[in-house]
Amino acid sequence: MITAADSPRLGKPVQPHVPADFIDFRRSLPPSVPVLRDRLAIALGQLARRDDLGRLVHGSLARGAPHDRENGAAFLRARLGSELDPDRILPTNGTQAALLILFPYLLGENGVLLAERLSYGSLRPLAEAAGIPLRGVEMDAEGILPDAFEAACRSDGGRKALYCNPTIQNPTTAIMAVDRRLQLAEIARRYGVPIIEDDVLGRLHPDAPAPIARLAPDIAWYVMSVSKALAHGLRLAYLVAPRPEDCTAAAKTVERLSFWNAAPLQAAIVGQWARSGDADAISRAIRDENIARERFARSSLERFGLISKPGSMHVWLPLRDGWTGAGFVAAAKSVGVLVRSAALFAVDDQPRLEAVRLSLSTPASPTVVHDGIQRLAALLDAGPRSNNRKDRG
Repeated sequence: MITAADSPRLGKPVQPHVPADFIDFRRSLPPSVPVLRDRLAIALGQLARRDDLGRLVHGSLARGAPHDRENGAAFLRARLGSELDPDRILPTNGTQAALLILFPYLLGENGVLLAERLSYGSLRPLAEAAGIPLRGVEMDAEGILPDAFEAACRSDGGRKALYCNPTIQNPTTAIMAVDRRLQLAEIARRYGVPIIEDDVLGRLHPDAPAPIARLAPDIAWYVMSVSKALAHGLRLAYLVAPRPEDCTAAAKTVERLSFWNAAPLQAAIVGQWARSGDADAISRAIRDENIARERFARSSLERFGLISKPGSMHVWLPLRDGWTGAGFVAAAKSVGVLVRSAALFAVDDQPRLEAVRLSLSTPASPTVVHDGIQRLAALLDAGPRSNNRKDRG
């Protein structure tokens, strides 16, 4: 029987209880870093002294207050530059809320959403919830193939938009070079296909190429959540439109709904951190922890074909020697390690790939990560046949 934890069609599941002796590599939560607690305590203390503290929990404003958009510009400066107009910014209640605004606004009733063949695990159920058909576009080690994207733009007519994740792509860790980003933008302009760029990991990789939204702001809608670079429990994502009037128009389509509104208290915390430099300190600590964890995973699993980038929060393991995704997930579980197969990231029913994603950031400590990686290395050394014999015995 398929459960919500197994199926990409049933939405992002509430994670089932994980026994204490299991090592969970499924979700990409930022590692717990001591600086987060310290800076949060300071921020809450500063907020407690504000005369308008009650307003921060009294209610939310569509589009947020002007200072929320200005704080968003400060938070995004590292990726989008200092010239970013705050009136292009829409604070939202996380990436999923931003996408549920954009899908109907950009595509209407008969549009098609294009995406990397393997993509954000919640993209497929989000598109289904919005009633938007989703079509995978072929990719290589750098991300979407321009020729495949152009062919998809030409096919079947009708409105289209592209969702993509060019920096530390989820799940493959691909980083798209500047030339290809510019190619995709030019194709998108030629066919009138807006690009939705999800840059959730951009702040953790300051040396990565500039976002498409910075290279080609006329055609790109940019989304950055704070969930990876600061804290998963802060439900806040900034949506950046090509122009202020586009931002206003998109917000108008949901102005009578509140599911997408950013909580003022959380926006105030992130805003304080963005202006004080604390956001940079927290992101830097998360990045340093990710670097150490990824380095160990690479040293242990690279001989099995591991694909990762320095500091990747997650890594990608194509399977060989007869392993299937489902078989490896089951074998890993039998040794107390939980991973996700490629099937959970497939955006449509193209031929499946046999691979798994490991999120290194969720376990509580590097020691737990090392233990989990060593268990997986032992499985891969033994091979699927050895594991099958053990199961039958």
